[in-house]
Amino acid sequence: MIRNKIIKFGVLFLLTITFLSFSFSSYAEKLADFKPDYYTVYDSKTNKVLFRTGMEVYKGDKYLSGDNKLYEIFRVDKSEKIAFAKYLRKETLPEVNIEEISQAMAVAENTGEKRIGIYSTHSDESYLPSDGAASINGHGGIYKVDAALQRTLEAKGVTVKVDRTLYLPHDAMAYSRSRSGAVKLVKEFKPDLLLDVHRDAVPLEEYIRKIAGKNATGVRIVLGRNNPNLKANQQLAYRIKAIADKTYPNIIKDIFFGQGDFNQDLTPNSLLLEFGTYSHTRGRAEVSASFIADILTKALYGTDEQKQVGTLTKTQKPLPGQNKAATTGIWILIGVVVVSAVAFMFLSTGGREMYHKFSKATRKEFASYLGKYRRKKGDEP
Repeated sequence: MIRNKIIKFGVLFLLTITFLSFSFSSYAEKLADFKPDYYTVYDSKTNKVLFRTGMEVYKGDKYLSGDNKLYEIFRVDKSEKIAFAKYLRKETLPEVNIEEISQAMAVAENTGEKRIGIYSTHSDESYLPSDGAASINGHGGIYKVDAALQRTLEAKGVTVKVDRTLYLPHDAMAYSRSRSGAVKLVKEFKPDLLLDVHRDAVPLEEYIRKIAGKNATGVRIVLGRNNPNLKANQQLAYRIKAIADKTYPNIIKDIFFGQGDFNQDLTPNSLLLEFGTYSHTRGRAEVSASFIADILTKALYGTDEQKQVGTLTKTQKPLPGQNKAATTGIWILIGVVVVSAVAFMFLSTGGREMYHKFSKATRKEFASYLGKYRRKKGDEP
């Protein structure tokens, strides 16, 4: 009798291992299928990495670092995907007083209503751990970041229009295709600010942050340096960074001045924002979207509540537990333990007796756990 139970237990254990191993393999295959393509840009004087970007890099592009140092790229090796930049100067951001900001840039007075338009040129962009793929042939996870940004802005009294048109495929012509959607937003909606929302394709350590005590991502502002609205867009970007540095330190990762216009020639106050990268959870990007919404309302309208949030504790280094593969391994171990325990109880106590015990205990424990979960729902890692 005992021998039969041991055999049954062993079979159940092996089936569990097989199932969980298959799930892990599926994730590993998806990770292997996506090959990020990005440039690494070096400081020509120190030979240290300045930044990485999934965008094409050209001679003449500029870069404002998190500590407000301005660089210009002067050499690009496209075959090796590397570039070198020289230091130009330390930029001075506009002075902002959070307590008096309600007196500045009251755009709503000119329009009669607060309006922000949002679209995503690269419709496929997604977050591998949350969306199951880094690129989805359809509405990618980036649209959920759009939605998070929209919810927070609307809660602050801003009317938001999100264009959900697909501009696939993700190629060099994507900005030409998305231009029609941007033109429609500008003509019909007349926004105070037009945002093109993206995610990057670089290693996650470039973007991982803990902001105001929450797991979040850094955000890159991208400006098209070949458009007539560059000066106005740069002024807005600098103002956004100045406010962010005081309210949510380190959330604005940097500002990249890239070749092209990114449809920013259509209207002043037009920005491209990159919320993190493909290899961390989408939840981090959604958290940052809520913070960015707060910053944007302050920068544009200056009428938001005068609140101070916690400063950045420190940039969170990517740990093994933040890597999806490692996380999956932990869940495999937990799954094996749980299934094995249930199987042992089933074989030891008999099916019917075990069912009654488990059902009674589960109802009681689930009710208790649900209460705790509701209280801690906002504490998602």
